[in-house]
Amino acid sequence: MASDTPESLMALCTDFCLRNLDGTLGYLLDKETLRLHPDIFLPSEICDRLVNEYVELVNAACNFEPHESFFSLFSDPRSTRLTRIHLREDLVQDQDLEAIRKQDLVELYLTNCEKLSAKSLQTLRSFSHTLVSLSLFGCTNIFYEEENPGGCEDEYLVNPTCQVLVKDFTFEGFSRLRFLNLGRMIDWVPVESLL
Repeated sequence: MASDTPESLMALCTDFCLRNLDGTLGYLLDKETLRLHPDIFLPSEICDRLVNEYVELVNAACNFEPHESFFSLFSDPRSTRLTRIHLREDLVQDQDLEAIRKQDLVELYLTNCEKLSAKSLQTLRSFSHTLVSLSLFGCTNIFYEEENPGGCEDEYLVNPTCQVLVKDFTFEGFSRLRFLNLGRMIDWVPVESLL
């Protein structure tokens, strides 16, 4: 059933900005790296919406082309503020979380982000003082690191002979954390020892 309600101006502007990133919010620094224009400041309501809508557009299988350095737009918390973001699927990689590590995230939902590895655990630690809600649902590779870097041929790192379980990470320092979802973890990840 089609809705008779027109899209909000905010939804239209968000869509337009995301489809024209290098002409609206940012510019290409070196033909690859996207940077925010220096005179732009975006509050968390707008930044959260931009990131969450970006994820929706990429996963909607429409004619939207993802930008490799999109998350670098949000690397400086003085000009962009992120608080509540929901990322999913293979769109998110270690370098994307690393790009936003200076943000004071309150809520971070990562769903089925199988390209995230143990490198992202260090980034998660940088959010430990602000995170209230964290979901790592289906992020099956995040607790594994490569035993022999460069020795794996599989880009998803699912070959257990190339991976070793990270044993030195816990959620102990996450003092504000009230919600933690570790659903759909691989059987041999000792979830209890992480708490």
